[in-house]
Amino acid sequence: MEIAVKPVESSDELRMAIELMAKAHTDGDELATRWLESCAAQYPGYRREHTRIAIRRHEVLGALRLTTDTIRIGETRLKMGGLGWVATAAHYQRRGVCRQLIEDTMRYMRENGYHVSMLFGIVDFYHRFGYVTTLADYTVRMDTMEALSFDNPFREHPAKPGDVAAIQKIHNANDGASVCSLIRSAGHIRNKWSRWSEWRVLKDERGKLVAYYLARPDGDSLQVCEVGVDYPGISAAVVSAAGRVAEHEGLAQVRFHVPPSNAFGRFLSHFRSVHEMRVDRDSGGMMAFVNIAETLESMIPEWESRIGQSAVRNLRTECTLLVNGSSYRIRSNHGAVDIAPGIGASKVSLSQGDLMHLVTGYRYAEDLLDERRSLISTEARALFTTIFPKRAPYVWMFDRF
Repeated sequence: MEIAVKPVESSDELRMAIELMAKAHTDGDELATRWLESCAAQYPGYRREHTRIAIRRHEVLGALRLTTDTIRIGETRLKMGGLGWVATAAHYQRRGVCRQLIEDTMRYMRENGYHVSMLFGIVDFYHRFGYVTTLADYTVRMDTMEALSFDNPFREHPAKPGDVAAIQKIHNANDGASVCSLIRSAGHIRNKWSRWSEWRVLKDERGKLVAYYLARPDGDSLQVCEVGVDYPGISAAVVSAAGRVAEHEGLAQVRFHVPPSNAFGRFLSHFRSVHEMRVDRDSGGMMAFVNIAETLESMIPEWESRIGQSAVRNLRTECTLLVNGSSYRIRSNHGAVDIAPGIGASKVSLSQGDLMHLVTGYRYAEDLLDERRSLISTEARALFTTIFPKRAPYVWMFDRF
């Protein structure tokens, strides 16, 4: 029988989709089900059409949830579509339902002005749709006894809904140097408040919120999924607070999930700790282009900012990106950047995955140039490496979908 792939159109379709997604990912967990139900009312930017389904004879055989967010890459902001809760009915797996759902959602994103897409996926599946591993996980491990050696002069207690605005303000201030992280509003926090109820806050003697962290026990460790501090000097107090929670739970370690670009992660590098980077090839945090040309055009503010602070700012030079049969000429004229289709000088052949790694900073530009043995001028190489710096793209665990 023919399967229709489309957005949900009725309350019954939405209910069946939610039941399928919750069953596939959480075995029908009531909290997850309630969150999926409330998402339409609370998640910023959500529309009913962002729940996509595959349906046959009034039976939902597959479903996914698309979230719409903005991510940052330096001065650039990109519209990102997040694919989550992808599910297929058990009796209809391996029959192309998931493929049709994803192809339908990619069409929807192309038609609605998205730049890139992101997901946190299973092994060896999503790469066939153009997704490439881009978002590594970063963890700093510290023994609980080491964490207890720090001082905490602040009062600590569970966070309350009234603390959301202060938490959000600190998060925004701390996250400015992050790459590919979601630009979060207070609405994002409120939407997931009931699912992530372990927020802790530190306040000074005047009652001002100066730090927060989100932690939960897991195995022999306390997993600190997010940290925010009003200023770097408070970092030690957060380490101490997390150490006390770990000690109370009888846990041997504290694991801070924090990217190396974050000030708190840099603070931890001065003390006895183990810093880890985990990469899962063709799984985990992956990204794909929805519209390459529009993405590159949107990168101009960031590129001009970088060029303006570099030795390239006084040059007139260009390089041409050859990507899967299309060409994009990037030209810098004394710091002013323009991008146009067509062949120019200093050509570099790239896959879409290569280009994603360059745009996000996941790989070193020099490595890709050397792998391709590209014959580009010295000035073009300087432009290329200036606009594509090495970074640490990361999405906080709280923001994953």
